[in-house]
Amino acid sequence: MNPETLKQAVALNDGIKKKLGSIKKAVAVMCPPSLYFSQLKTKTASKKFFYGLQNIAKDKSGAFTGEISASMAGNAGVSYVIIGHSERRALGETDEEICKKIELALAEGIHPILCVGEPKMEDNAGYVSFIKNQLVKCLAGVTASSITDVIIAYEPLSAIGAKQPVTSYEIHQRNIFIKKVLADMYGKTKAFEVTILYGGSVNAENAKELVDGGEVDGLLVGRASLDVDDFIGILRAMDSIS
Repeated sequence: MNPETLKQAVALNDGIKKKLGSIKKAVAVMCPPSLYFSQLKTKTASKKFFYGLQNIAKDKSGAFTGEISASMAGNAGVSYVIIGHSERRALGETDEEICKKIELALAEGIHPILCVGEPKMEDNAGYVSFIKNQLVKCLAGVTASSITDVIIAYEPLSAIGAKQPVTSYEIHQRNIFIKKVLADMYGKTKAFEVTILYGGSVNAENAKELVDGGEVDGLLVGRASLDVDDFIGILRAMDSIS
């Protein structure tokens, strides 16, 4: 629920827009509160700056007051949607509900950003079964022809809002494992075509190392996305990666 006001959201959006000219390769997706989506999208959407939502309903249509369906999102021009974020899961969202949302998003041509991650970082392989179960259940309705339209965001709960993210080595280990699970489900070729992000205490200072060392394709940015200079700094860090 940030920024708190439309005025703040517009100021943040315009501040980023003014500095986008310095970004050559990186692509950004902004997922504001749904109330702000339409106004922000008309101001800045471009080939390197897209807009998405933070969530959609698990039902295709019906009398569900307060919900936003995938078809409503598609008609409004939504390109991406975050699904299964840890904060949504903490509110009781299940893997089965997430699976339904992913199917509905894909049917509308919207790229789902599926969040997975263990509740506590462990030195042993305790994360293996946890993340595998999330992937298998959440992607149960996704076919091989559609899996490359899904983005996987690895976000360990212990790293969200922490002073330090997990190490790039740990991210790399999870990245390899996620690709292995995807390869078992869809084949190696498809698995390596899926975009994988890391999320958790990302900032302009650590962004390059997290992506380089973790060998991920990009980042799911939280707190730093609310500061123009921090967010642009992250995009510049992405630009610097060969």
